[in-house]
Amino acid sequence: MDRAEAVRLLPEQYARALTLRDQGRNNAQIAAALGIVPEAIGTTLRLAEAKLQQLLDNPPEVDDQLRVPLDNPADPPEPPGA
Repeated sequence: MDRAEAVRLLPEQYARALTLRDQGRNNAQIAAALGIVPEAIGTTLRLAEAKLQQLLDNPPEVDDQLRVPLDNPADPPEPPGA
């Protein structure tokens, strides 16, 4: 699993935070985009990096069509128009 695949498996807020940082946004811009206080962005980024590293070190089995971990109990996304 490469980094981009692992980022797609992160919770949405973590994925957005890392993507914005990778695009060169500063912490204040990332916090504003996520709707959180700037003081919390450092923690959010650290947690996102830790979860990302965990996925890279121990990749889950993934259903390639749904792009969700097979051991995820969450329901798959509903098809458009459902």
